[in-house]
Amino acid sequence: MNVFQGIKYPEVIFETESQFNHKIQVIQIGAVKKIKVDGIDQSISHESKACKRLVWGQAVDLMKRENPAAKKVLIFGLGGGTMQHLISQSYPGIELVSVEIDSVMVDIAKKYFNLDLIPNHRVVVADAFRVVIEPETYNLDESSFDTVIIDVYQGEKFPDLGTSGNFFSALKKLILPNGLVIINRIYREDHQFDVDNFIGYVEKILRSVKSEIVAGYTNSDNVLIFGRN
Repeated sequence: MNVFQGIKYPEVIFETESQFNHKIQVIQIGAVKKIKVDGIDQSISHESKACKRLVWGQAVDLMKRENPAAKKVLIFGLGGGTMQHLISQSYPGIELVSVEIDSVMVDIAKKYFNLDLIPNHRVVVADAFRVVIEPETYNLDESSFDTVIIDVYQGEKFPDLGTSGNFFSALKKLILPNGLVIINRIYREDHQFDVDNFIGYVEKILRSVKSEIVAGYTNSDNVLIFGRN
């Protein structure tokens, strides 16, 4: 008897490079697909059993708890559309707008992660900063979103927009009063000092700021920071 029989090994089914995300791989393990950027998991098939316990599922659970009647959501960062799929399943009929700077990532999400099957979902391929500064250019109205999720990573790097006062002041104009804002940050040991400072910064911008650590492959892979407009 072969003890390794039936074990599914990771297989790289697609690999490319892009201007923004550098080395991108689509990995398949059995029926589950992942996107890795510079070796860091960026997305996982939304059907995966592990998905709900990882940061994508935990973010949606937080959203359901904090804003159970959400109707219109703005999401910065797409990856393979994991979060978008889960929100759409949890909120039938919800309107979703995703902002993604990397057209290569959008193409991967469509080809390997069924992005086009998400109803009422529009993808804006543009820089997040430009979108919040010039929302009318992208057919976005002020005070129109009840929830905003910021999940913008390039590998392990959190872009500078996350600590830009101009970004947040412009973003707040797009959010309804008392609207929910959720920010995902990597929280492994080498990131914690920077993220703790970032939480202090967010507390000056949003009301009722809280944070929840999400275990992944370690006990503190991510932290979800959330508050009200």
